[in-house]
Amino acid sequence: GYNIGVRLIEDFLARSNVGRCHDFRETADVIAKIAFKMYLGITPSITNWSPGGDEFSLILENNPLVDFVELPDNHSTLIYSNLLCGVLRGALEMV
Repeated sequence: GYNIGVRLIEDFLARSNVGRCHDFRETADVIAKIAFKMYLGITPSITNWSPGGDEFSLILENNPLVDFVELPDNHSTLIYSNLLCGVLRGALEMV
């Protein structure tokens, strides 16, 4: 996911015309309301802000990745959605 995010951020910035975020809450809003909507067609909820305002959770009510993944029974516990964490990390490190 990391390498996808590193490359995806250029496309996102070109297509979205989003300016520089002024704080971390604005960054969270852009990720949830614009980026996820643009690439996955969903808008996750932003919850669980830390007291310091430097951590939050994105809650996916409907995970679009499950529509495209079929796991064999012996891999049923595989957490393939961690791909999204890597994408976010890669993209955010580039900006």
